[in-house]
Amino acid sequence: MTLRCLLDGLLLPAILDKDEAPLIAFDGQEAFAMEAVEAIFYEVVEATALEMIQLELANYRLLRRADDFQPTT
Repeated sequence: MTLRCLLDGLLLPAILDKDEAPLIAFDGQEAFAMEAVEAIFYEVVEATALEMIQLELANYRLLRRADDFQPTT
């Protein structure tokens, strides 16, 4: 999936990881665990339907779809 930071427009690839923190975002070569409350500063640009469901189940309800959201398979 791809996230966009609402503060600076930066696009970040991200994955859901059940072994570590639920959502891991990548800023270049650095990875960071995103807390559910931090999601207010990001939007989903690209994700599968399953990833969207998993985000909600992992309490990332504040992470909304972007206006230009693209579903992927």
